[in-house]
Amino acid sequence: MYHKRIKKFPDNFLFGAGTSSFQVEGGIKEGGRGTAVHDLKKPKKGITDFSVASDHYHRFEEDIDLMKELGLDSYRFSISWTRILPDGKNINEEGVEFYNRLIQKLTDSGIKPIVTIYHFEYPKALVDNYKGWLSRESIDDYVNFAGILFENYGDRVKHWLTINEQDHLLKIPERIGFPEEMTGLEYERNAQIANYNMCVAGARVTKLCHEMIPDAKIAPVVNPMPAIPASNLPADLIASMEFNELATYYILDLNCRGEYSPVYRKYLEDRDIFPQINDEDMKLMRDNPPDFIAVNYYMNQTAADSDKEEINLRGREVFVSEEEGIYKIVKNEHIPQTDWGWNICPEGLKIAVMDIYNRYQLPMLITENGLGAYDRLEDGKIHDDYRIDYISRHLSQIKDCIGMGYPVFGYSAWSFIDLVSGREGMDKRYGFVYVNRDNNDLKDMSRIKKDSYYWYKKTIAERGENL
Repeated sequence: MYHKRIKKFPDNFLFGAGTSSFQVEGGIKEGGRGTAVHDLKKPKKGITDFSVASDHYHRFEEDIDLMKELGLDSYRFSISWTRILPDGKNINEEGVEFYNRLIQKLTDSGIKPIVTIYHFEYPKALVDNYKGWLSRESIDDYVNFAGILFENYGDRVKHWLTINEQDHLLKIPERIGFPEEMTGLEYERNAQIANYNMCVAGARVTKLCHEMIPDAKIAPVVNPMPAIPASNLPADLIASMEFNELATYYILDLNCRGEYSPVYRKYLEDRDIFPQINDEDMKLMRDNPPDFIAVNYYMNQTAADSDKEEINLRGREVFVSEEEGIYKIVKNEHIPQTDWGWNICPEGLKIAVMDIYNRYQLPMLITENGLGAYDRLEDGKIHDDYRIDYISRHLSQIKDCIGMGYPVFGYSAWSFIDLVSGREGMDKRYGFVYVNRDNNDLKDMSRIKKDSYYWYKKTIAERGENL
């Protein structure tokens, strides 16, 4: 559709960038921090762990000065559950004070903090005590954790995110504390129990946020990969629609409407993995919808009809390539890919924004979007034109969405600074700021501004007029 483009992003649009605590902070044995479940997972050979990461724990003041120079309106980050509650129960005042200083530095610098309460960092002690999210007790502990954050930081933090990518979290066993030997039907059934408990916990925390910080806004974080049909065959269109239901909308239906969609309920019932639910929980979800929806977008998918007639239980696949009898993911020759095989489709972000708003009628904040790449330091500089191209084309799609009337109120690029990728360590870099280390050598950990840093600074200053 042709439409008249807006010249600039609105003055109140939040240009930002983000990180997560376990990928950027380091200092895992400092400041009273406890053990998180992901600390126990040994990385692949040649890949670093998270023990030092980008050393943000010791260098956050320097990093925030770089954010201020960049001109960020906002900074999206997460608070380590195990730094606040090392055993999941008892407060560590040193951890509370660390984030108090970090948040104060942000607000003093004119940068709005956007805080993720739970971003893949779960206390091992809670898994040891009662199997973590498989127990109803996990709901109370999550609410307790959130309440501590609201009490200590709610005077300065007005945008909160409940659970980051709950849909993906359930498919990565080391991030949820499931034992390695749990597979097949047992894994799938337990994943749905954990998913249900997280949804109840999210609704309770949303309610608590509105009670404790009436002027704050709170939202879940989803990672849509909107599928388009592989052909003009109606069967492929239906396959793409069903993929979107099973990959994204099921979680938003629970978060925003307090209901299981017909397609997702049927999917779970056919596999005998539908969890035990109760009316009180579902009413809690319905009565406490989020204020907006946070969207992490990296790629889209292309789906074709699956003509197989069987049911498989996979368990641990983050990206399911085929659901027999429903859909299969296929390569699209019109869409290029990153070095890691992720589709580069800026239009997919527009599709996600349009579809999510049309379905839920809630404002949106883009909380992650960026390009992982093998950045090279040459003569003290990093020429990352590929990242500039990627982000500029995605921002252009958001600008179009706003021009059409869709309420997107901010963008947090992933990531502000190089951090440890969940699976590729320091090889896969996302930041505007280069960290001088690699997987095997910490070097001097110095911060070096990439070409994309200067481009994003200009883009923010011009409010996107150049897009």
